[in-house]
Amino acid sequence: MVDLSITAPQTGEASGATLLIQQGQGPDDVLIRLIAAGQWTVHEVANLAGQLNGLAAEMKCGYGRGAVIDLGHVQRLDTAGAWLLEQAAELCKSNGLNPSYAGGREEFMILLSEIRARSHEKMPEDKKIGAIASLLADIGRTTRGVINDLASITGFLGALTVTLGRMIAHPSRFRTTAFIHHIEHTGLRAVPIVSLICLFIGAVIMQQGAIHLRAYGASQFSVNLLGVLSLREIGVLLTAIMVAGRSGSAFTAAIGSMKMREEIDAMRTLGLDPMEVLVVPRVLALVVALPILAFIGSIMCLVGGGLAAGVYLGLDWATYWDRMQDIATTRHFMAGMLKTPFAAIVIGIVGCMEGMKVGGSAESLGTHVTSSVVKAIFIVIILDAIFAMFLAEIGI
Repeated sequence: MVDLSITAPQTGEASGATLLIQQGQGPDDVLIRLIAAGQWTVHEVANLAGQLNGLAAEMKCGYGRGAVIDLGHVQRLDTAGAWLLEQAAELCKSNGLNPSYAGGREEFMILLSEIRARSHEKMPEDKKIGAIASLLADIGRTTRGVINDLASITGFLGALTVTLGRMIAHPSRFRTTAFIHHIEHTGLRAVPIVSLICLFIGAVIMQQGAIHLRAYGASQFSVNLLGVLSLREIGVLLTAIMVAGRSGSAFTAAIGSMKMREEIDAMRTLGLDPMEVLVVPRVLALVVALPILAFIGSIMCLVGGGLAAGVYLGLDWATYWDRMQDIATTRHFMAGMLKTPFAAIVIGIVGCMEGMKVGGSAESLGTHVTSSVVKAIFIVIILDAIFAMFLAEIGI
């Protein structure tokens, strides 16, 4: 509740709030006088509510056609007290009395008029929206959100490009230590998980290909399927998705935590550019680390496929790798590696941008970390699809 309390000059009355009733002794008396005294504040609500209940019982037994609420003895009045006085006035109206205020200071009367006006305001009615209109509204909000995100990413990319240009002109501004640190965290420490996942995925693709192509007498072509998919799509896409979930979320969490603790504002106060200190080393580290991880992931897919080929196709390692050399050409390898720098830039920009948007609460940090992972994975998949169709059309 907003404390808009108003204090009247002290006149020696008791500080407790009271409400007394003086009513006529016969049918010729037309007025009932309600005398309010003391401090009508939120601290006296329980006491005054009980007095109002007793007042209701007394009014039903009384005479009169009008009521005067005397405020001359009120020492202090806030919004809670004013609301209770309005309740007393409403009680008078419900008993056929026409209430009016008397003896109140100008400040009291202004507060009471505001309470009266707000009490009778009608809340806007919720408009019922049909299912089709609700669906269209959701589509519109989603579309607007996508457009805003694209604009934000484009703007962040522009700021990153300007910062890189400035660092190229002044190489001493580049933070080599931070760059190497992020290569270790985003690249070297991600090798075990990327290798393990790609190994199993390669084995699953080979196993499924051998089983389903066997019905057509073409189970040997599962080696061709695995070779092309691993180098062009699976190794790169799977690695990029894992890096988006692992490193992209880490970027958002780290920068977002600094934003919550106002460390980024402190950097600007010290004359440091957060784009140079926080964003550029992370994005460049991903640009270097992701192609290497994608290469390792593609090789591990082929290794996993080789293990499954020995079980389901009866191929030994020499025969498997001999056949794979004819399939895994440089054209397929380069088609996959061409996507990795773009995926790395997208993951880095989205992760850092969402970190910069974090507010001052832990809830905001969690929301933006989740948003970072979802957006990065979504854009990486869309980007991979665009590259795959384009490269296929031009014969690469």
